[in-house]
Amino acid sequence: MLRLIRTLIAFVSGLFRRKLSFPHPEEPKDPLATAENTVLAALLEKWFNGWDVPGEHHDFWRNWPKVLVPSLSYMGNPYPALTWPDRTEIDPKWANPGIIAHESCHVVWPELQEDERTLFGSTYRLASETYPLVALVKAKMLGKDPAWANSPAEIHADCYRYLGQSLPQILKPYYPRLL
Repeated sequence: MLRLIRTLIAFVSGLFRRKLSFPHPEEPKDPLATAENTVLAALLEKWFNGWDVPGEHHDFWRNWPKVLVPSLSYMGNPYPALTWPDRTEIDPKWANPGIIAHESCHVVWPELQEDERTLFGSTYRLASETYPLVALVKAKMLGKDPAWANSPAEIHADCYRYLGQSLPQILKPYYPRLL
């Protein structure tokens, strides 16, 4: 296990020397944003355009319920956004296209069949060893929280959030309504 971690660190260190970066870097929190001055429709359009969401799915996403919830928390912990089976809640300070991209994956993840979810996991592992940008997502997730990095739904969401249309072709079938 230690050898694997050292290999991953060496690999990722090499990526940073080559100035590899995410097509969709993380946006900072906007401390001045409120539910009153945040326009979700405009953020959706930025997400549609920035991530090349197919036009035939725009209406689905426009109609998916999104609610701005200041100081959003779950079980006493603050969260930028949470997706439930019937809606997505977003803290206005964190409302941005990247958060929408991430949370949208939590909408489509349950639409995948169980065998597709399992296959996504093995395909992701292969991609993280083969594609530098996927390895960069993996390293970011491990740095954030190793438990997070072992959640297939969070892996799925972060890959799309940071890579979007730049996902390797082998991962794209696992993103219905998004690519």
